[in-house]
Parts: sequence; C-alpha cells; structure tokens
Amino acid sequence: MKIKILLLLILAIGAGLAASGCLPGSTCTGGGTPPRGWSGPAVANISSGDTPSEILYIGSMDGRIVAIKDIDSFGLRSWSYPDESSLTYFYGSPFVDGGVLFAAGYNGRIYALSTEGLSRMWWFPSEGNLESIIGGPVACNGTLYVGCSDGNLYAVNTTTGQQAWNSPFQTGDQVWATPLASGGTVYIGSFDHKMYAINASDGSEVWASPFEARGAIAATPIIYNGSLYFGALDRRFYAVDIETGEEKGGFTPYQADNWFWGKAVAYDGSIIAGSLDGNLYALDADSGNLIWSREAGGQIRGDIVLMGDTVIAGTESGRVSAFNASSGAELWSKTLGEPPTQIRASLYGHTNSKGEDVVYVHAANQKIYALYVESGNTKWSVSTGGQ
Repeated sequence: MKIKILLLLILAIGAGLAASGCLPGSTCTGGGTPPRGWSGPAVANISSGDTPSEILYIGSMDGRIVAIKDIDSFGLRSWSYPDESSLTYFYGSPFVDGGVLFAAGYNGRIYALSTEGLSRMWWFPSEGNLESIIGGPVACNGTLYVGCSDGNLYAVNTTTGQQAWNSPFQTGDQVWATPLASGGTVYIGSFDHKMYAINASDGSEVWASPFEARGAIAATPIIYNGSLYFGALDRRFYAVDIETGEEKGGFTPYQADNWFWGKAVAYDGSIIAGSLDGNLYALDADSGNLIWSREAGGQIRGDIVLMGDTVIAGTESGRVSAFNASSGAELWSKTLGEPPTQIRASLYGHTNSKGEDVVYVHAANQKIYALYVESGNTKWSVSTGGQ
C-alpha cells in the first residue's frame, strides 16, 4: 500500500519533487527544489471608486497570489501577496466570495485576502500549520470548506477565521480534492476511495454510509439531474444518487485507460470528462454509455470548461483544444509556449464585460493566457513570475 501511494504522489506532483525528496505531507530538506504549484485562475468584479473592474487572481508558480487587472482589454499585473519572506505554493484555485479572496497553501495554511490590494484579513490556523493542502477552498453561506492531506475537511468562518464546526470531519486518508458545496451539503472525495456527503452546518454525515469507489478520489464532483458525477484514480467514472449515496441505478461506471483527475461538465443529457489518458469522453448521463471520445493531445489533469456549446481542455503537452460539446468535433487547437509548456492547472471560462467568451489558461512557463473561445486566438498573455 505504501508503495502504491508513493507512486501516486510522484506522478501527481511531478518528477521534480521525487528528485528532491519533497512530497505532499513531507518536508523538503537538503536544498531540494520545492514544489511550484499549478493553481487555476478565478475572476471577480470589484469596484475601485466609481469604476467597476474585472480582476483575475492566480496562485503563481513562484509562491504568490497575483492579481491581473484590465482583463477585458490587455491584462495588467497588479497586486501580489505575500512578500519574499513568507512564500508558499498553491495547487488549488483561489475562491472569491464578496470582497474576500480565499486561498489554500501547500504550507498548510488558509488565507483570507481583500480582493482589492490583497491585504491579509486572517489566516487559519492562527498559530502553526496544517499538513499540506492540495485542493482549493470553497465558500458558501459564510463558511469556507477546505480538504487537507491530514485526511480532514475543515470548516472555517469566513469572517472570523475560526473553526465553524466543533471539530473537522475526518476521512480515512489524504484529501486532495476541492469540495463541492450545494444545498446545505458538502461533497468531498478522499484517498480512502470514498465520496462523502457532509452536513454543511455541523459536519455530520448525510448519507447512511459514504459511496466507495475502487480507487482514490481527487476530483471535485458535479451535480446534474439529481445525481453526483465524478471520476477516480481507478480509471472509472461514477454516478451516485445524491439522496442515498448509492450508485445511480442504470448507470455503468465508464472505464478509461488512465485516471480521471479533473472536474467534469454537464451538457444536454451528457457528462463530459477529461482523463490522463489524453482523451475527452462524453458519457450518457443516465446510462454511462459512451457518446463520443476525442484525443486532446496530451494528459488532461486540471478541470475542463464548458462555454455555451464548446468544451475546452488543456494538456500537459501544452496543447489547448476546443470541441463541439454535442458531436465532439474539434473546433480549434493550439500549443502554448515555445518550446511547448505544460498545462496542469484547471482552466477558467468567463464572459467579460465586453461580452467576449474567454478561457484563461495558467501554463508552466509562468504565464496566464487569455484565449478567445470562438477562435482560440490569444487576446493577451501576462507573466506571473517575479515581483
């Protein structure tokens, strides 16, 4: 079992960490290369004086939260947090709720920052650190939910930064997934192979027992027509009845050739998911039968996005491709960077203030690319590296 988990960690975080001896849940020693993170973006509207503005936030690969302003025009790097003395790394995407940005660090600390200026409001825990956090935070109704490598799901009051439950909810193994909060319930998968439904108010279990897959779960689930859909590291894609936690009747889990890691999307009776085998799969939401599959040109690790009738995926080969969500026909494809740069982060789709559909891509060359969904042409790109 220990060998199996070690292999999962090495493949997930990358060969660079294996070479340095630095893995989630461990401490980097001996001058090894630290992890760099692969945070996805988040976009928020804020008002500066009388002028509203759209700002993109990202966890940079040099250990900061960075704000990019004027994203509807050309993209301009603005604020960043923290200073050089307290850098950390972010794998999960930040989450914006009102005027506060929440980010969960690999150093085991959760940050609440103002969306304007990125000044720190609080961090959790106020003293010390949790174990490494890989997934992102999610806020709902005044509570922030974050999974941790110590196997716990934490609930934190978004105003005070104090624990919202008497104690965190404990799973049987590491939690790398970003939770889903919906309808008073929080759904979270664990490396113990289980998907849990947890009461958002008090941390108690909702289902009589958690759903058990055949492998670790690192994906965030989605809800569609009364069912919960997610893939796992056993190469299977599952559907679960949201009321009972039991496998959805009539749905046969689809098996790919490699892991399902990122979050799927729902489209007109189908569920579309990307796999580390390099394919996008469109599955019938009722039966799990394959509707279409398409090669995306490399491993798909982060979340894909759906914008209208177009589904877009980024790959570790540096390729970004758009497909018709109904037929699977490829609409455009382009490779980012020269030489090509890895894309491990989740993509983010957004309709800007000009009415343009744009997908934002955080690449391993420390750049954010804004691509037009219709054509794939680059609107702008901005470096996130350095001060």
